[in-house]
Amino acid sequence: MFGKINLSKGCKTWSDMVKGLEPQVNEQGAKMLWAGANPDETAVYVLAEMKDPSFVKSFGERPDIVAIREAAGADVASTTPLTQLDQYFMG
Repeated sequence: MFGKINLSKGCKTWSDMVKGLEPQVNEQGAKMLWAGANPDETAVYVLAEMKDPSFVKSFGERPDIVAIREAAGADVASTTPLTQLDQYFMG
């Protein structure tokens, strides 16, 4: 899944939050593969791998996860899946 999230506290704060959630995300069969921010760090673009695309809603919109994401400056309502990728190449 390739998606976008608006930020209010910059990329480092968001990145630290993602690293903190990594064990829970991995436990659910998902993995962050890549993330990059725009120049003013008001948005981050992410490439994530997951078994089921509904993970974006089932995990990302849980009240406890929303609170963690919002505290890190993520505008949870702005989370936008841009495309679902079935195959990709990273070399």
